[in-house]
Amino acid sequence: MLRIALKGILGRKARLVLTSLAVILGTAFLSGTAVFSATLNRTFDNLFSDVFRNVDAYVRSTQVIEADFGAEERQRLPQEIIAIVEQVPGVADVQGDIQAFARIVGKNGEPLGAEGAGPPTFGSVGEEFKGALWTISEGKFPSNSTEVALDEASAKTGNYAIGDRVKIVAQAGSRVFTLVGIASYGDVRSPGGATFALFDLATAQEFLAKPGFIDNILVSGDGTLSDEELTEAIARAIPSSYKAETLTGAQITKETQDQIGSALSFFNILLSTFSYIALGVGSFVIYNVFSISAAQRQRENALLRAIGASKKQVTRAMLIESVVVGLFGSVIGLFAGIGLSKALSALLKAAGIDLPTGGLVVPSSAIANTIVVGLIVTVSSAWLPARRAGKVPPLAAMRETAIEVVALTRRRTIFGFVLIALGAVAIVAVTNGASNTWLGLGILLVFSGTITLGPVIARPVALLLGKPAERLRGVTGTMARQNSARNPKRTARTASPVLIGVALVTAVAALAASIRTQIDGVFTEQFKGDYAISTTARGFGGLSPSLADDINLLPEVERATGIGLLTVKIEDRGQYLTTINPATAEGVFDLGLTSGTYSDLTADTIFVSQQYVENNDSKLGDTISITLADAQVKTLSIAGIYEFDEIAGKYTVSRDLIKDSTVINFDLGVYIKMKSGVPEESARAILQSAVDKYGQGTLLSKREYIDSQSGQINQLLGLIYGLLFLSVIIAVVGIIITLLLSVFERQREIGLLRAVGMTKSQVRTTVRWESVITSLLGAVVGIVLGVGLGWVIVYALRDQGLSSFSVPISSTVSILIMAFVIGVLAAVYPAWRATRVNLLTAITTS
Repeated sequence: MLRIALKGILGRKARLVLTSLAVILGTAFLSGTAVFSATLNRTFDNLFSDVFRNVDAYVRSTQVIEADFGAEERQRLPQEIIAIVEQVPGVADVQGDIQAFARIVGKNGEPLGAEGAGPPTFGSVGEEFKGALWTISEGKFPSNSTEVALDEASAKTGNYAIGDRVKIVAQAGSRVFTLVGIASYGDVRSPGGATFALFDLATAQEFLAKPGFIDNILVSGDGTLSDEELTEAIARAIPSSYKAETLTGAQITKETQDQIGSALSFFNILLSTFSYIALGVGSFVIYNVFSISAAQRQRENALLRAIGASKKQVTRAMLIESVVVGLFGSVIGLFAGIGLSKALSALLKAAGIDLPTGGLVVPSSAIANTIVVGLIVTVSSAWLPARRAGKVPPLAAMRETAIEVVALTRRRTIFGFVLIALGAVAIVAVTNGASNTWLGLGILLVFSGTITLGPVIARPVALLLGKPAERLRGVTGTMARQNSARNPKRTARTASPVLIGVALVTAVAALAASIRTQIDGVFTEQFKGDYAISTTARGFGGLSPSLADDINLLPEVERATGIGLLTVKIEDRGQYLTTINPATAEGVFDLGLTSGTYSDLTADTIFVSQQYVENNDSKLGDTISITLADAQVKTLSIAGIYEFDEIAGKYTVSRDLIKDSTVINFDLGVYIKMKSGVPEESARAILQSAVDKYGQGTLLSKREYIDSQSGQINQLLGLIYGLLFLSVIIAVVGIIITLLLSVFERQREIGLLRAVGMTKSQVRTTVRWESVITSLLGAVVGIVLGVGLGWVIVYALRDQGLSSFSVPISSTVSILIMAFVIGVLAAVYPAWRATRVNLLTAITTS
């Protein structure tokens, strides 16, 4: 049977390639993700190994606040510790270091780098030092408050040369420096696409952070002590009151590598998830192909049974074929994934993310995982068709033709409704307060039940969707409609990949539309200004508080207030506080105060949300103890309670809270109210001039700002759409394969139709509309399922503040149009093949 199976495969090479396409696409994404992630991890590992190669010890504070999403705020060290470390025996050289936010403005006036989602924009220290992280490739290190050095990539992107004047934006505001040096980070022009502006230590302290304080100390030894001995000696020399710790160069290298690896793991998990979704969609294509193949080879299998082959042998022959398809597709997918990884690396380089040169890393785990997963998916998908093939009776050999059995069983209907009912029960339980972990199970059961019921609903829905084709195209439309409904199992299986992709896209679109509507309503209600200066930076950098102060000095401005975030520790947990200037916030930013006034917010008080009061049984006058990032403990009295917590969150404090601390703070936006009578054109010109002078931020009208805030969800939407596009491609491939096999199965029928006068154009039209009906079937059912799924997700997120559900009308229409286009495109080749059927050969086939 092995030889028979192999000969059967070699005799149907086209089918082997077509069936393998679904495996190739899914495994290519899977292997590409693994190879790209491994390459990226090794690249950064090598980068930081190289950068810290001359650092023998690393001193930093032990006081750190860990917030959500991996963010952390570490206390700064007083500069006098440098002198203590310099006196330790075995120390050859010491450098105080700072890493903080700084944005370089190009010659064209546009800031370099990308805010928020892009690589960070750093300001740091660049000085002569034995273990320096930076080396000067042109010019020199800065030595006074008027000089700056840039990383090579930023100097090139900003079109700067030695001697040019460079505008830099940082926490202290914006200033212009003279470019005196161009530096490289290890062996690269810029680490991972980040931008760096380098200053002498005193300037970095004053411009980037706080005078007299540093982030860490880099130490190079004289060789008389090992790194461990040197680290222990420094730790003993630093008084415990400084709350500092000393790491070896190897330890800080490992920690940095682990942090990068942890950050990259999310990206890896995301891509892998969509790889498995694509493989899941591909499994329907594989199952469909093997089902059709088993039906078309009924006579062949019956002949094998008639000459003595057992049921198991026939089943085993088809499973051998699936193993070959799985191996073939997985191996091709593995190499395609390596090519995809190279393409992603090239894309990063084109985007300005400079990485150290090095070959691709193809881990053995990626090879094994790709091949094993590809085999499991293919063999599992072929298991039921192979079993059915083995059950063909020997008497079937007497039939000249064979078609797939299309009878629907009551058992399928009952089982499908049971799955949906169980899923609905789990979802209802979540909506009534059960854990959200049940939501995933409920959604999976509903999806499974819908797919199980696919053949049951395929015929009536296909007949309904085919009515317009029947009216528009006459006989050809009628034939396409009937062909779609002729075999509901096959039609449902072909439509299932489209259904899954459309359902996921629709659910995401519904969630996005709901979030956009919610954000629009929130900012319309709480933002009372006329203009806003916006930045997409979150958690690292932003707008200097001095920008709002400068705008308040403009005679045309009634008031401008900055809104910022501060990371603190409350009850041993990292928390975010919203910072405002209470003197300028009223009338521009509405908190919905139910108790207290803005003037009650001082450096010693705090406002809390109504939700916080209800959850903690708090009242005015109660105190909240917070720990700042510099380890200062502040006891704040509740002086106000507010209703609107969507923007401000649970806590709001005055920006004066950190006035006397080493903590620095940035604004996420500046809200501006103009004086009455100022023309709109004049107002925009005046404010734009102030923004241009500062060098960063985007000036927007109230409507533009609200639209930009609600539009941020589109970035996530675009990413998910892009990743789901692979599933759409596999769905298209599935439709093409099914139509091709269907054309082969109906050769005699097509030949007879051509013999009685049907033209080639009519044949093409029939196949094309059959494809469109199948595609629309998957899209319509997928939209219904997706809208329901979107509502469930929105409802489950009600505790996170998402209270309104919106149906994505425009996205739904776009999906239906896309499904129509997919149906037309997928039918191009099968329709052409249908017109190539030899009339005489087809007619003589009995």
